[in-house]
Amino acid sequence: MKKYFLLLMASACISVADAQLVKQNDQGEKKQADLDWYNCSFEKDGVYGAEINKAYDFLKGKKIKKRPVVALIGTGMDVEHEDLKQAIWFNPKEKANGKDNDKNGLVGDINGWNFLGGKDGQVMESTMREGDREFLRLKDKYADYIFDGKDYYKVINEKMTKVAAPENIEEYNYFRNKVLPESPMAGSYAGWQLTYLIRDYAAKFDRMMKERFPGKELTQEEFGICYDPKAPRDSLSEVAFMMCAYAFSVYQSDKWEDVYKGIKSGAQIELSGKEYREKVERFGSDGRAEIIGDNYLDINDNKYGNNVLLTTDAALGTMVAGIVAGKRDNGLGGNGIMDEAEIMALRVMAEGEPYLKDIALAIRYAVDHNADVIMLPVQNTLYPEEQKKWVSDALEYAESKGVFVVSQVWDAAQDLAEETYFPNRWMTGKKELTNLMIVASSDKAGNPSMDSNYGAKEVDLFAPGRDIYSTYTGDTYQTGNAIGFAAATTVGVAALMKAYYPELTGTQIRNILLESVTSRKDAEVEKAIVVNGQRTQDLFLFGDLCFSGGIINAYQAVVAADKVSK
Repeated sequence: MKKYFLLLMASACISVADAQLVKQNDQGEKKQADLDWYNCSFEKDGVYGAEINKAYDFLKGKKIKKRPVVALIGTGMDVEHEDLKQAIWFNPKEKANGKDNDKNGLVGDINGWNFLGGKDGQVMESTMREGDREFLRLKDKYADYIFDGKDYYKVINEKMTKVAAPENIEEYNYFRNKVLPESPMAGSYAGWQLTYLIRDYAAKFDRMMKERFPGKELTQEEFGICYDPKAPRDSLSEVAFMMCAYAFSVYQSDKWEDVYKGIKSGAQIELSGKEYREKVERFGSDGRAEIIGDNYLDINDNKYGNNVLLTTDAALGTMVAGIVAGKRDNGLGGNGIMDEAEIMALRVMAEGEPYLKDIALAIRYAVDHNADVIMLPVQNTLYPEEQKKWVSDALEYAESKGVFVVSQVWDAAQDLAEETYFPNRWMTGKKELTNLMIVASSDKAGNPSMDSNYGAKEVDLFAPGRDIYSTYTGDTYQTGNAIGFAAATTVGVAALMKAYYPELTGTQIRNILLESVTSRKDAEVEKAIVVNGQRTQDLFLFGDLCFSGGIINAYQAVVAADKVSK
């Protein structure tokens, strides 16, 4: 994710924030509008739900024509939950006999597949950030280069030494401009390199001051005078000067001799090197090589993983599944949107950021196993070019098979017209993907999630995704917030449409959903935004936050689908 504050948010997409674990009978007499309120309507219940109940009123007397298969590409899942058992997908060509009955190279893929599993039953509990993976991949080629805006340098024998430019400038610029901001390891390594630069420049500043003020005790005043803001200089000298100026406060002295002595000692170099090594120890490996043993940079190395789905992160996947397909009107939990759907669980996520290879292969697995609707992990900012093509090709494959695909925006308050996230409809570099929908969360009052990303063209619509009551692991239920709930609502509505109107393609479903929203176009809403790197709040018209200008509406969608299908 872009910038370090987003890296710290990674756990938010795989956990349920502000959640309350409850037993079924603890909900007492709470109204549906307080629980699985996405089913409700403003007209009847006073909340801006997706009008699922109203959609079922319209569909009374109509027969379900197919059980839509919904692939949830994300975390693990409790496939034995009492409120989900009827809605779990079973691979018709696989048996629980320890053999690869369907001959696809994946043994025991009965309810889905865990792409973060090993042959011995182990599972990865965390994954590295994409920025850190890219940093380690390119470190030996580019991490030692220091660029001053004109020339390139490296620290050789602990001295700043001018060197030739990197051979592949395009790849170097990608590393410098895209990878470094995404990786705490890269930032720590760059900081270590900077300490050598500061020591070199401190020696230059010392010579300059002694030449200009011979025999005088040098203080912070002389240091400031020595710096001529009008003189020609490179960006490195400016950075070094600022860091040396800051050092007066660090060493709590206005005497240059004290500051220079501290910098010259190399103590900061040693400390920064230690901090980098600690970062490598903490972030430099996620155990994939040991647990899975594949080459994550080779899309053709694709026979890996296991069928373990009840993992430590299964809570989120179980809640998402409950929104989509929890059994309706059975007195247990909330009502899922389409309880006749078949949920296929494809695990690619743990604490951290998913591997793009896993996402691409999961999409293809879903399509090849007749999925009608696919839910992807949350968007991300760093998609390395070759790996991005894997995902793009997989999405085009899904599009060619009529599959509808949904992803959700990050809660980072960013304008997607200014900051590019993936996946998006334009990522193929060719034509716009017509089957991919990008959604953001809305609350009961019909307001956008305060922190969600937004975009007048980049976000398609908003969907209920706050304070949702749903299934939780161990036959329990929970109310909470998580990135992904709005996508789950959207996926559920799409599954409802597909169940009654199976001839609809992913492209048609997207178009219908866009044209049938509960319009909030002219509503003035408060929204968090990021301006010059700082978070603030402003007022927007809802129509400026997404393409459709509204909130998903299942009733209006099925009415439109009914007309299209006649």
